[in-house]
Order: sequence, then C-alpha cells, then structure tokens
Amino acid sequence: MLTTQQETMDLPSSNVLKYWLKDGSWFAIRPSGTEPKVKFYFGVKQVTENRSEKRLQEIQENVMSAVKNMICI
Repeated sequence: MLTTQQETMDLPSSNVLKYWLKDGSWFAIRPSGTEPKVKFYFGVKQVTENRSEKRLQEIQENVMSAVKNMICI
C-alpha cells in the first residue's frame, strides 16, 4: 500500500519520484539524463539480511510487474 507524503529537500533539482512503503522500504524512479531509459532504485528496512533480501526481491518484482502492465510488455 502506497501512502502520499511530501517533504522538502535541499538538493539539486531532479526528476525523481520516490515512494515510501509502510515498513520503511522505498523505491524511486528517475529518467536517465543522458540516455532514453528509466532507472529504478530500491531500499529496504528489515531486521535481518535474509529478510531484507526477500523484501527487496518482493518490492522489485511488484514494481517491475506494475511497470510492465502499464507499458503493455
């Protein structure tokens, strides 16, 4: 479940969408500045490395599946 949250950051301007999940994990999407592609970044927050790896895989699969459905691959 995604929640909407806005915050101000003192960083250079960039086209980035960052989404935080209830468990503290997150993912970000941004276009490449030099190539016609989109880059994805993921972060997880779990108690153990094993749980972190499983949660990371779960988030990556869900996000990429949603993207594929949107672009009809």
